[in-house]
Amino acid sequence: MNILFGVLALMSIVYYVALIVYTGLRASFSVFWLALSVFFAGMCLLFSLRRFRLFLKGLPMWVKIPVRTTIVLGFLVFFLVEGFILYHMCEKPEKGLDYLVVLGAQVRGEQVSKSLRYRLDTAADYLEANPETRVVVTGGRGPGEDVAEAVAMRNYLMEQGIGRERIIMERHAVNTEQNLSYSKSLIGDTRKSVGIVTSSFHVFRAVSLAQKAGFQNVTGIAAPSVTGLLPNMMVREFFAVLKDKFMGNM
Repeated sequence: MNILFGVLALMSIVYYVALIVYTGLRASFSVFWLALSVFFAGMCLLFSLRRFRLFLKGLPMWVKIPVRTTIVLGFLVFFLVEGFILYHMCEKPEKGLDYLVVLGAQVRGEQVSKSLRYRLDTAADYLEANPETRVVVTGGRGPGEDVAEAVAMRNYLMEQGIGRERIIMERHAVNTEQNLSYSKSLIGDTRKSVGIVTSSFHVFRAVSLAQKAGFQNVTGIAAPSVTGLLPNMMVREFFAVLKDKFMGNM
């Protein structure tokens, strides 16, 4: 068992270092992998101690059974949620939607990040194939951003040949819930067909939040995700789903 924990600790710290090298020290959720490596290293050390193994063996069943049940249920919940996330990553958009809503992501200065570019490229492809569809780009201005995300998104879409008259900007939202709520206000009619364009790992939660916000005819449109960041984002998304479910947002 201590060998298994040692391997998991090594894998976690290697992935943490890779995230930092790729995205910098402010990488979203990266500290989770550092904490996980410390946890696994601690478990490796404990299981290498004969006294600790004897202590575990001597625990009464009324302690062992609830602990084991909790661990098993935790894994079941994790894999169930990840299953929903994976399923929605494969969603295909309907043709002729009334609106797209492209959820914002980080902007560096006035330039869109790679993950946001993937979302916008996905939206541009759909808009070119469906000329009657309009698009809402949503996102406010955050730290390190010279303009609101919506402004950078509009400019990028126009560079891809999407007409300015088809683009509606929402420049105030700072989280997904606000992205959807404010976009719904701009669209007006909740019966309109709407496609939520976001990174693949985020589609399940985004569509669930949109339905809770009042969209009556909504579907997800999955944009590619940065491959190296996908494990990190999927684990982060698991905790985000639990938080939104607990808070009644989903």
